[in-house]
Amino acid sequence: MSHGTRTLTRTKRALVLSLAAAAVAGGAAASTTANAAPVTPRTGVVTAIQAELRAGWVKTTDAPTGITVDLPGRATVEKHTERVLGQEVTSRGYLVETEEGFVVFAVTEVPDNYDMKLPTELQSFMEGVQEETGASFISTGAEETTVEGRPALDARIATDEGERMTGSTRLIDGDKYLVQAVTVGPEANEKALEKTHREIVDSIRIP
Repeated sequence: MSHGTRTLTRTKRALVLSLAAAAVAGGAAASTTANAAPVTPRTGVVTAIQAELRAGWVKTTDAPTGITVDLPGRATVEKHTERVLGQEVTSRGYLVETEEGFVVFAVTEVPDNYDMKLPTELQSFMEGVQEETGASFISTGAEETTVEGRPALDARIATDEGERMTGSTRLIDGDKYLVQAVTVGPEANEKALEKTHREIVDSIRIP
């Protein structure tokens, strides 16, 4: 296995774990995320595949919330549950590998008394990725926007040393849920990754 493949594998796992941590960024339970045990249920328990889209793309539904997204393939699902601010919080991450890299789409429940701030969520996410991979990941160009009237944050992410990887992320304040999409791969595939990411974020629908 090449060094690049090892880096990609570590980063895939880290992205799923870090997405699960995002909703507790800045909260009292943020430090407990590293100890949360992941559970991988049967895909049908969490997501409903509604229809085949263009060239292998699949419309995927996060069943508990009704949130939908188009992904470039059939997703593998990671589910994490932990106690945050006195409430059980669950995060579901949907992972798809592509020829250019991989994507993760995640929906995380937010405690009733949690004050969500997207810049803080982004910072926590980046810290989680660095901790899990041991690689130096940074975010740049964070830009606040809205998605169907909901607050959102777009940013570029990349390694700033060693194996060069690049990608994009969007975080959306879904009121009761934090919704996040991440697309990452080798720097040489940057243009293809950007195209894939744009198609993913444009397809997200929150009821």
